[in-house]
Amino acid sequence: MVVEGNSLLTSGRLLVATFLLPETIYFQVPASDKNGNHSLHPKDTFSGQTNLNPTVHSATATSAPTAAIASEEANQQRHAPSMVSSIHSLTSSIAAQHPPSPRRGPPRDMSASPSNTSVIIPPPTSPSFFRTATASVEAVVHAPRPISSKVDRLKDNDRPPFLHKSPNHDHTPPPSILAPSTLSEKEEHTNVFPPSAPRPALNQPRSRTSSGVHIHTTTPSLPVSQHPPERRVSIDSAKVYADAPWTVEKAGGGNVGLYNAVNSIQNQLAKVVFVGTLGMPTDMLQDQTRGDIRVELALNHSSIPVFVHDVLWPIFHYVLPDNFRSKVYEDGSWKHYVAVNRAFADTIIENYIEGDTIWVNDYHLMLVPNMIREQLPDASIGFFLHIPFPSSEIFRCLHVREEVLEGLLGADMIGFQTYSFARHFLQTCSRLLAYETSPKGIQLENTAVNVGIFPIGIDTQSLAVKRKDPEVAQWVKEIKERYSGMKLIVARDKLDYVKGVRQKMLAFERFLNLYPEWNGKIVLIQVALSTTEQNEFQGQVSDVVTRINSKFSTLSYQPIVFLRQDITFSQYLGLLTAADLCLITSLRDGMNLTSHEYIFCQEEQRNPLVLSEFAGTYGSMGACLRVNPWNYTEVAEAIHEALVMKAGEKALRWYELNMHVMTNTAQFWATDFVSELVKVHSDVQRRYSIHIPLLNLKDVLEVYRSAQTRLFLLDDDGTLLPYERPSLMRMRRKAMNDGIFKTVRSLAQDSRNIVYIMSGRTKESLDELFGSIPGIGLCAEGGCFLKLAGKTVWEDQIQEGSNMQWREKVMEMFEYYMERTPGSEIEEKGVPIVWHYRQADNPSFGLWQARECQNHIEEAIGSIYPIHAVVGRKCVEVMPRDVSKSHATKTIVDALRAASAVDKFRPPLDFVVSIGDDRSDEDMFKYCNGLQDDTGLNMDRIVTVTVGSKSSAAKWFVPGVSAVLHNLQTLAQA
Repeated sequence: MVVEGNSLLTSGRLLVATFLLPETIYFQVPASDKNGNHSLHPKDTFSGQTNLNPTVHSATATSAPTAAIASEEANQQRHAPSMVSSIHSLTSSIAAQHPPSPRRGPPRDMSASPSNTSVIIPPPTSPSFFRTATASVEAVVHAPRPISSKVDRLKDNDRPPFLHKSPNHDHTPPPSILAPSTLSEKEEHTNVFPPSAPRPALNQPRSRTSSGVHIHTTTPSLPVSQHPPERRVSIDSAKVYADAPWTVEKAGGGNVGLYNAVNSIQNQLAKVVFVGTLGMPTDMLQDQTRGDIRVELALNHSSIPVFVHDVLWPIFHYVLPDNFRSKVYEDGSWKHYVAVNRAFADTIIENYIEGDTIWVNDYHLMLVPNMIREQLPDASIGFFLHIPFPSSEIFRCLHVREEVLEGLLGADMIGFQTYSFARHFLQTCSRLLAYETSPKGIQLENTAVNVGIFPIGIDTQSLAVKRKDPEVAQWVKEIKERYSGMKLIVARDKLDYVKGVRQKMLAFERFLNLYPEWNGKIVLIQVALSTTEQNEFQGQVSDVVTRINSKFSTLSYQPIVFLRQDITFSQYLGLLTAADLCLITSLRDGMNLTSHEYIFCQEEQRNPLVLSEFAGTYGSMGACLRVNPWNYTEVAEAIHEALVMKAGEKALRWYELNMHVMTNTAQFWATDFVSELVKVHSDVQRRYSIHIPLLNLKDVLEVYRSAQTRLFLLDDDGTLLPYERPSLMRMRRKAMNDGIFKTVRSLAQDSRNIVYIMSGRTKESLDELFGSIPGIGLCAEGGCFLKLAGKTVWEDQIQEGSNMQWREKVMEMFEYYMERTPGSEIEEKGVPIVWHYRQADNPSFGLWQARECQNHIEEAIGSIYPIHAVVGRKCVEVMPRDVSKSHATKTIVDALRAASAVDKFRPPLDFVVSIGDDRSDEDMFKYCNGLQDDTGLNMDRIVTVTVGSKSSAAKWFVPGVSAVLHNLQTLAQA
């Protein structure tokens, strides 16, 4: 249900499945002394969404974990929008900090960690909810078992000695709250939990305030080749967590853009329920504790936790499986991915209420739509992908490519950020699964999946309020004073190999070399958000920054200010406001909303934006300065162009960019996606209901007898006749079945009946078969040619002036594939051309060749000429887009209307029977069903029938060809 204004978008709940919930759990867990005894201090806290590696805490690492977000999952989650920047250093094992336990052996399948890590987390000062973990609340759902995983390891010389520094740059690692204490009680309270420590920050759009979480890392104590000593983490005892109090807090990470967008339209939704993980290891929690958490989140926070690695993120960002940065073929990765998706699907199914709308979000959950569809065939399911979808050449390298695609195709609608991502997806489905695609979506055997483009935006209303904060104005003033007389370039990126930070530095170096007059007059401030250690090492940015600063710096000037940390949101807005230029050089990016925020903050100065052509947002922001981030000279010239640009051109470009930002907001994105999903689901359910009843002729006989002008539209192959290739039938000179021939003749002899044979055969073939029946109408080659009832001349249905040069090019391609597929053949009709591989020596090779051929034609010719290639029964047929049985039916109906208007004594059309068996007939069914609105026919006077029990736009079905013959004979005798 979609209503204008602030009315409901959907009458049911909106279930949003996203990997991380907006809330997380903070446990007050005890520290352990040097003897391994636990002592609970009031400020000892362990938080969800701080460590995404359950194996480092797990007491049951050898069994399947309940909340398994494995070490590679940390890799995965760092790419979600606004993810906490310090997740990466928590991949090291805390087990190495604990003394060996003589009572327990070493946990199996756990890797030795290369470093020791300490985590200091300030306690919440005023929790919105507080209870002990042993509160007597019945568990709603039993959680699935955990998923084990190995911890990422790096060589000793690959890890910098200090990945993060505290604000006072103290390199001495403080004691861990999860490790044996080596300080006095007074020192522990002073250093570990300072009284002035700030409360953990809440989510903010595209950034977060300082959270007070400091992470210190020491040099690895164990070489990678060594095995971990026989010791276990004492803190991960289920008993400890069972007794530990916990609070519900806002999460510091997750898809903040999604949370804000959905929350901004809550007044248009009946209720929003988030389904996701807590972002913390939960395998140490007892069932009672899980039940308490589940009940609290469900009742008071509209969230459903999933108590549950990364195999897809690299290849979606054009990193091939054999690349050292990819984990696609890591043992067990796919198994864990399937298990996590299954946990999400089971949770959604268990909590589903009829009428709910399900929104599955991002690449972590690409199998969930089909898993839900298997159990809830009538559910409204939408999927949105935040990251890029790669080209088919890249995606086909994925070893589980069909499984991923089939998982997505369980949705009613799939949303992408840009047109190119949607086009890649459609081409991949066409190439790998041989499905018929169109710009609107994918046609499956029994249903259709719509594809939409929904570019995400920012919450301009919320951002406008935050910009009015006096702290932002103060930062703008300080920045301008600090860099007075200089041009300021700002950038904020994750320190990741796809964000192009290193390429940006190299381009800036090229700029300083090409334009030496700017030396001493320009500063680049690069905020580098933390990500995994492996990505930071691969980024290799620090060496470039050091070289540039050592070459161009003076005692009073440094060209690059490299902040390897996050900054407060007020500082971030201050930078964007004071900037003379924003430089974004992503190598592959889903959208990149920093560009939107920069344009919004430049309302007064209206300075230009330099944007990579590989950022998703570039497709909508044509007024920026486009660059190829791999071309350092081009980027350098764009920087210079932006700096010397005249004020008039700056304003003109900014106005165009700002119009896009203000129009495509987060609210518009969420509203558009949900409303389109509701509409698409309704259309799909109406057109492809799986509950098509068996045709009962008694229900239509009375109406049939009373009708004065009755139109029959009958398919031949598979409907009147068992399917057989026209070439074989011509070769064998097989006569038509006498029963069918007599039935069709009998129907045509009734003056009230107008009978048409709607076929894919050639004109010559139809004339040979049905030409002897007087008064019959014929439609040949799928609608390309039409002989009206009572006429003897064929009419060409191809639009006048259509370019037919495509036939020569298609023939060349078909000949190429025929030569390489023994046993295949080409059938050249009047307009369409068909490549048959039914008699191919190797049928599986023929199918693979058909998919390649279809994709080749669509890409090479379909973009130039108005044609489309359809994979049919052991064949590939190419024909114009503007002809079909639906168009031919419209011509027939229009001719009947015109005849009735001229001859007042001729009754108007008042009864329609349409029977067919394949995809080409579905368009005909849809048109006939729509005659109720066009001609005023009652629904009981429109009979659309498909052959075989399957989902179809038809209103009834019959079992087979013999049933068609029997029903037509009954009507003829009536």
